[in-house]
Amino acid sequence: MRDGRRWTVYVSFLQAIILSILIISPSSASAIVKAEFPDTYVAGETIPVNYYSANGTGVNPTAPNWGATETLLGRLAPATHDSAAEWMGLSDLPNPREISNTVCAQPGVIDDERGLSDFNWLWGQFITHEIDFTLTQNGRVGFTGDPEHADIDIAEDDPVMGAPGGSKMLVFRSLYVNQTDENGTVIGREHPNSITTWIDASTVYGSSQARSDWLRTFEGGKLKVSEWTEGDLLPIADPEDETAPAMSFAGFSADERFVAGDARANEHIALMTLHVLFLREHNRLAEDIAERNPDWTDEEIFQRARKLVAAQIQVITYEEFLPSLGINLAPFDVFNASVDPTVTSAFATVAFRMGHSQIGDTFLRAHENRTSAGHMSLFDGFWTTAPVTQEGGISPLIRGMAMSTQPANDVYYGEDLRNHLFGHPGAGGMDLCAIDIQRGRDHGVADYGTMRDALGLEPITNYSQITSNTDISTSLSVAYGDDEPGHIDPLIGMLAEDHMPNSALGETMDALITDQFVRLRDGDPFYYENDGELTDVKIELKTTRLADIILRNTEIESIQCNVFFAEHNVNNLDCHLANAEMSEEIVEEEGISTLILGLILIGVTGLLIMNYVGARDAMEEE
Repeated sequence: MRDGRRWTVYVSFLQAIILSILIISPSSASAIVKAEFPDTYVAGETIPVNYYSANGTGVNPTAPNWGATETLLGRLAPATHDSAAEWMGLSDLPNPREISNTVCAQPGVIDDERGLSDFNWLWGQFITHEIDFTLTQNGRVGFTGDPEHADIDIAEDDPVMGAPGGSKMLVFRSLYVNQTDENGTVIGREHPNSITTWIDASTVYGSSQARSDWLRTFEGGKLKVSEWTEGDLLPIADPEDETAPAMSFAGFSADERFVAGDARANEHIALMTLHVLFLREHNRLAEDIAERNPDWTDEEIFQRARKLVAAQIQVITYEEFLPSLGINLAPFDVFNASVDPTVTSAFATVAFRMGHSQIGDTFLRAHENRTSAGHMSLFDGFWTTAPVTQEGGISPLIRGMAMSTQPANDVYYGEDLRNHLFGHPGAGGMDLCAIDIQRGRDHGVADYGTMRDALGLEPITNYSQITSNTDISTSLSVAYGDDEPGHIDPLIGMLAEDHMPNSALGETMDALITDQFVRLRDGDPFYYENDGELTDVKIELKTTRLADIILRNTEIESIQCNVFFAEHNVNNLDCHLANAEMSEEIVEEEGISTLILGLILIGVTGLLIMNYVGARDAMEEE
């Protein structure tokens, strides 16, 4: 018996040694340390005086409520809400799921013809979250009210979602404000935008003072982070913290509850990645500003860094993203106080849902040499943070997004989004194409032909005027009939359009997006080209690219300078920023310290095990 115990001691001691070695071994990844590079945005650095308010009020001095939170979405054409159809718009058009099955079912992956990368659809989503968030009624209509539904009928013989007796796809309607005539009779609905309209980096800082304050450390102008081996990530809310800002999709995942300026940041890993990048960039800027200006207060450092991050997001949008789509605006002239920046319902629910057709079914992930780091399905990248927190941080995904050519902007939706959104068919699976159609109707957006007329474009009398693709024109005819080719859902009409030369867009979508971004720019006194406090760094800002933000704030050392176009060949990566290398002396000192710590740990563990077994032997002898 006693010999058996001795063997137990030896085995336990050996296990302690192995465990100690594992504990003291260096991790496979380390915190990000970049090689030194010149300070950025230094010229004319002064304490900021004029900047965006947290909730967007007071930006335009002559119209202080323009762009503020809770202002109503605008209209380019009159609303089509029908009081006889529970205030749904375009209520005479066919069932959205049937349209989706007929028009949006993807026959196969069709890559973007100009080689746009996945960063294109990702930035489209990020910038949409920057300027618009229309909330649904679910959980927001009080204790006595029931949320309105616009559920979509699913036929019993639906090829994917069919079930005996048929079923319904759950769709909650958007929050609204009744519009009345002079007699108080309800004549329509409008929908509030719950965030600021401005491109003011609200995705990073929030659209309320309370959210902004929660995200700050109030030390050195910095934002809160959570520390991870692969670099800082978004801060994590304590479950007991009742002041923590609400985040969407919390019920879909048991993973970390990261908190960001925008509540939708945790929707999928790629979106979260952009939030992390600009969080790190803010803190990098704050550190540099504080070092150069030791007498500045926390508030002054914070507002200067915030102003620069907002300017970076503006630059990337206007100098990279929009041109990558084929939109080339006239040069900025001067702020025009009469220009209303309000986001329209047509833009929010139609034009910028185009990105849903550009999302493929796979997230690529890559090492620095661009070999696979374990690709994953789109479905597995939603409602989870684990691929970032447990599988190498944000860098593998960034490399993969820059490598991957996105699907074309067309009427086709990927399988995961069209049949598996929120789950598999019969277990929460939904159809994003059908939901996008229904959301446009919920908001009363006018039909395709009316939208063209409002934008000054020619009327449509035949589907062949929309598309030269006979398969698509035939599917439009089957879905909607041939009586009024202009009387179709605006989203479907715009997605079906032939693209303009050197563009990812048809002419209607191009006109709608152009209208929105011209007004956002020209009606904003703090737009970076108009902001007097940024005059001396305007050129430096104008030449900043998303690739620069990536290289400064990740361990990635090489990437293509224009990440909005896919690049697969590592030899063609033309922007570089090396990581710092620790000196041999530092490495040696760390190695010695680790060895000493490890030996102590082994010794203490062994003594504890032997004392425990010896005590147990003595008790048995008694």
